[in-house]
Amino acid sequence: MKRFLVGFISVMASIVLVMGTVFAADAGSEADPLVSKSYVDDKINQVMNMVGSDSGSVSVGGSYVPVSVGVGKTIIGGEGTEMILRAGKGDIVISGKEGIVDATTGQALYNGHKAALNHIMIIPRNDGRGVKVTEAAWFLVKGSYNIK
Repeated sequence: MKRFLVGFISVMASIVLVMGTVFAADAGSEADPLVSKSYVDDKINQVMNMVGSDSGSVSVGGSYVPVSVGVGKTIIGGEGTEMILRAGKGDIVISGKEGIVDATTGQALYNGHKAALNHIMIIPRNDGRGVKVTEAAWFLVKGSYNIK
């Protein structure tokens, strides 16, 4: 019995060693490459530079980003961008007849309308719609935007 047990344990240990070697062989292969932190950081910086803008910045995440906008500047949202005016004052700027959606009240906002504090505004198209700031403002923005 003792001989059988020693033999069984030896066979099991051999199987575990072989399986470990097989699974470890994939690490670092073309299907599962190993990369350095500097390589990953470099790639992230390349992507951020591609989506960045000289006149403002672009949010690429799925969360709100706080954005400060000075007096006389206009924050322009991209298609589907959500903006919430948290502090300050601003007037709605649109091109054409269609407005910006105030999702809090369900109304459309047009040129000259005042942006309401803490209301979610949704930009329906990427055609220059946004808010011209009349008193230094903070926005929470989800989506793409630029400041002019």
